[in-house]
Amino acid sequence: MSYRLHPETVAEVFWKGQSRIGTERPWGSKRAVTLESPKGRLLCMLEPEDRPLEGEKIEVSGRVVPLESLFPDLSKGEFDPARYWRAKGVRAGFLCSSAVAVESPETRKTAWRTRLRKKLLLTLTPLLRGHLLAAWTGERDPEIAALHRRWGTAHLLAVSGFHVGILAAVLLWCLRRFRFKLLLCSTLLWGYVFLTGCASSACRAMTMIQLALLGPILAGRPPSGVNSVSVAGGLLLLINPWVFWDVGWRLSVISALILCSIGQGAGLSPLRGLAASLAIWMGTAGEAAAAFEAIPVSGLLLNPVALPAFSFLLPVASAAVIPALAGFPGGWAPLWGMEGVFGIWVRFADFVCSIFPWQIGFSPALWNISAAVLGGAIAYGLKTGLINGLLLTLCAFFCGAVFH
Repeated sequence: MSYRLHPETVAEVFWKGQSRIGTERPWGSKRAVTLESPKGRLLCMLEPEDRPLEGEKIEVSGRVVPLESLFPDLSKGEFDPARYWRAKGVRAGFLCSSAVAVESPETRKTAWRTRLRKKLLLTLTPLLRGHLLAAWTGERDPEIAALHRRWGTAHLLAVSGFHVGILAAVLLWCLRRFRFKLLLCSTLLWGYVFLTGCASSACRAMTMIQLALLGPILAGRPPSGVNSVSVAGGLLLLINPWVFWDVGWRLSVISALILCSIGQGAGLSPLRGLAASLAIWMGTAGEAAAAFEAIPVSGLLLNPVALPAFSFLLPVASAAVIPALAGFPGGWAPLWGMEGVFGIWVRFADFVCSIFPWQIGFSPALWNISAAVLGGAIAYGLKTGLINGLLLTLCAFFCGAVFH
């Protein structure tokens, strides 16, 4: 594991050949494009006017360089883009001098994602478009993302266990009388994860759900949520240790551990749900503040409402837009109805933020408290007893102080 965490030595060489665009996304004033090539997965920064398309096969020429050379100001901030891209499986950087399309992406799975994204952008209303673009394709609308950052609910736009769990619940209910429901459900869920870009948090959630679905069959007993989260996280680290530096993966694992610990056994009653939401906010506050410099206090109040609200809104909105996307007459009616519902949420969240406009900046004490909350939640889930639970909580608190 330690050997695999040492960046691979990449010699700067000229390379010309064909590659396929795996993903493309905004990166400052440029488009960050990953190239699937014989040299491995390469990261290339292209100008927006180059119009790169996911799944497109292109012939490129340029220089393969160490990944760090694409980010000359790497030491100026806490965020390390080289680590971020290594978590995405990128091996090296590529300074492109020419790129020519040689094949359209018509038959690739990424082409489906591109066409779906285009359809959503051209058909849906602003609030509906921003939320479903994130839920269906993993892409973020900058304006909607800014709103959720201000509210402290930005995690609702990141494809993670929240979205995968909602889809799993819907599929299991729809297929409850189908003989091979577990096989079909697993196939559709993995398809959704690949469609949305295989975010590490989504892969962790899907691996956990897969273990939960197969656990009773293979082990003959109900699955343990804490064990499923731990095994899923460990498997992803074995496959790609660099994923540990993906903030989304860490926040996802912390949230899932706390949720499974508090909700284990009797399930999530309203009181347990509220306690879980507050514990998740406290448990992730240190990590989130370290990554984003500050977290809104309003998120503490909004998240207990936002999670159940969006658990209902996203499936209903997804069903409501189908007539419009299919071009049915009158499909605009449910579209604008759901736009109004999302508008009500925006006004409510803005109102809460106006009452509680403060933000909490990062501090070592906040990190230690978050670690203690995580340790306490796990102790509760494992039913260690009061004394052992307090010891585990104190141990987590001091580990947070030592390793932050």
